[in-house]
Amino acid sequence: MQDCRILITRPEPENTLSRERLSTHGWTPVPLPMLEISPIKDTDKQAFIRSQVFDIDTYDYVIFVSKNAARLACEWLDECWPMLPANVHWIGIGQGTTQTLLDKDVPALSNPGHTTEALLDWLRPAKMRDQKILIIRGEGGRPELGNKLEERGAKVSYLSLYERKKPHYLAQTFFMLPDINLIWVTSGESLLNLSEYASLYKPEWKALPILTPSIRVNQQAKEMGWINASCANGADDNSLIKATEFQIGKQND
Repeated sequence: MQDCRILITRPEPENTLSRERLSTHGWTPVPLPMLEISPIKDTDKQAFIRSQVFDIDTYDYVIFVSKNAARLACEWLDECWPMLPANVHWIGIGQGTTQTLLDKDVPALSNPGHTTEALLDWLRPAKMRDQKILIIRGEGGRPELGNKLEERGAKVSYLSLYERKKPHYLAQTFFMLPDINLIWVTSGESLLNLSEYASLYKPEWKALPILTPSIRVNQQAKEMGWINASCANGADDNSLIKATEFQIGKQND
């Protein structure tokens, strides 16, 4: 299993970065993104984004839900804010998202966990009342975080910077792939798209070890028929690599 072939379903550009990390471990990454991330191009929507970014200093907290949200937001911040406002608390959900912000000199904090649920546990209810919070995400993101914060008395706004689309693959794509030993999936939406394709073209994949980022997504995987799903406790490369090493160790025993 040292030459483990791992299917990487992250969207680009993160897919390429993960493959580079995996190669240093002597494993063979196999790219098959299960989401396409497209920055918002509509001119009216871009004008709205720009106005919200210019007003970002009016918020107490700015929360980034993904690495793509962080990456695209940093481009807008560079355009609108030569110096970041000092009164804002910048928060990334998960270590990978937070590191993306830190790499762009945004002084972000991350909760000890890696999920929306962990962030809610970390943000004390008493501190949220009357706080203005901006959640930066993709269009159609999960509403749970914002709803829970509003229940605690926060004033929540949203800023959507990208669209998520299901990639279009032909049957030939799957027939030309090498044999896979293990699968990385990093979101519930990617899991759904992968499951649909697997049911059509690669039903045998559902018996393979598949690593998921959270307990919630792991439960979804089991409900979709993935019989060997394990939670990596994070969508970042470090968490998934650690879980991969554990899986390989089990199979080598």
